[in-house]
Amino acid sequence: MKIKSPFIIIFAFILIACSSTPEKAPDMDLADQAFEAIAAGDYEKAEALLEVALSINPDNPYALLNLGVVYQNTGRIENAREQYVKIILLDAKETVAKSNVKGMEGKSLVDIAKENLENM
Repeated sequence: MKIKSPFIIIFAFILIACSSTPEKAPDMDLADQAFEAIAAGDYEKAEALLEVALSINPDNPYALLNLGVVYQNTGRIENAREQYVKIILLDAKETVAKSNVKGMEGKSLVDIAKENLENM
């Protein structure tokens, strides 16, 4: 898929899993793979991975945020808005461990969702 609006903030992340086992949850592994696809500009692949991640865990805030980014960058603004609102309603306290946008590391997902909404 092609970016329809070059000024849209592109945000993606990789979560460092916080679990007692070294393996990531399957939904987080898929979200990480989607991050790589977004970074490569492959929004179609990222969307497919994120949909599977959300079928496993519909409240995965990282997958919701990145799906919002995919929608936003492919011109589906209302769909993007829905994903960002879901994150805000979940009151996701998680923060970004790695981003492809300078200055996003350490910000909460809620703050980034709000910023992305403002920039639509």
